[in-house]
Amino acid sequence: MRTLTFLGLLILLPAACDSSPKRLDPVPPDLEARVQVADTAIGDLKKTLSGKLMAAVKSGGPEAGIDVCGKDAHALTQEVASRHGVRIGRTSERLRNPEQNAARPWLSDYLKEVSTKKASEAGRAVFDLGSSLGVVQPLATQGLGVTCHGDPKGIPAGVQAAIAKRYPKDQAVGFSEGDVRGVVWVEIEKKAP
Repeated sequence: MRTLTFLGLLILLPAACDSSPKRLDPVPPDLEARVQVADTAIGDLKKTLSGKLMAAVKSGGPEAGIDVCGKDAHALTQEVASRHGVRIGRTSERLRNPEQNAARPWLSDYLKEVSTKKASEAGRAVFDLGSSLGVVQPLATQGLGVTCHGDPKGIPAGVQAAIAKRYPKDQAVGFSEGDVRGVVWVEIEKKAP
């Protein structure tokens, strides 16, 4: 009898230990305001990084854009996090900078789900993380982004050299315009401070 009880526990254990976050669809009304804060932070980060990147590329070409991504993006992300009182970041299934952009565990299923989609087909998702929420939105590959993240055969030699120097283990290539290049994620407490 003890053996059967033990085997029964082993069968139930994986279900009890499932730490997969629950996707909230729809978002409960009492959490909508917190999700809105997360959405605003994501929009702020996209606008901030895009503006800095576009200005750099305009003045110094794609290589200058690589410098923004490598030197400034992390600090700008932290500024946005502080401004909105959230934890925020960017990640992808194919990383260029794994030290700064490693995926949070709760994102793994969502990343797999959207990695082969066009951004227009992938939507925002909200996850219950216990005392906090996880909010994630896809990042579309823009036309300019193909210069650094497109088909390796089409990436200019100078850009390839700059990427290889800064990111010797780069995997963030092979994207077409409109593809999900990655995501922006936010973790936010369910209760406002």
